[in-house]
Amino acid sequence: MKTIVKISILLALITTGVGCKNQTEPEVKTVPTEVVEKQLNPDAEYVTASFEIEGMACPMGCAKPIEKNLAKLDGVKEARVDFETKTATVVYDQAMADQTTFINSVKQTGNTYQVISWNGNQLPSE
Repeated sequence: MKTIVKISILLALITTGVGCKNQTEPEVKTVPTEVVEKQLNPDAEYVTASFEIEGMACPMGCAKPIEKNLAKLDGVKEARVDFETKTATVVYDQAMADQTTFINSVKQTGNTYQVISWNGNQLPSE
């Protein structure tokens, strides 16, 4: 019986020694990112539009990429996508963007996404 206890203790020590190797800090890599500065016209008349998006299944995988792509568009001062209400709200310069610009951006984010209403008005189905 004492032999089994000694073997168990020995195995525990060996396992601990092997499992706790000299651990180093994780490697940190810096990835260069391209920052594109958007030009916004300070004299422009910015308007706000809200539209409903169909096809979103999750907040991070669906709503955030749509929001990011809308915000990148020329003339867009602000873009928000609310996953819970399935609604996007954009503040934009009408001289640089329009309804078609936003509809196409949503479609290009993923072919399952579709703008189904614009400022509360239903859009024709495709």
